Amino acid sequence: MSPDQVFAIVMGSIAAWTIARVFRGPLGEALARRIGGTHEPPAGRGDEQVAELQARLAELEERLDFAERVLLQERSPGELDRGSAP
Repeated sequence: MSPDQVFAIVMGSIAAWTIARVFRGPLGEALARRIGGTHEPPAGRGDEQVAELQARLAELEERLDFAERVLLQERSPGELDRGSAP
């Protein structure tokens, strides 16, 4: 066997192993569900993520409202602190 043939066999084996690993993971499961006709994500997981994102969004909205109120307060130039050097 020539070195080129050995290289081709080794690379083909590595590629086949990699493809098998990918299709045995989440990608393979998703493809199997799609081919099988079920397009739905696993039950419950999406609902929890949506609820968490809604809670985080509500917190961000509250923080934004607070920041807007603080920025809209009128301040006189002497009211601002210049900071103190230690």
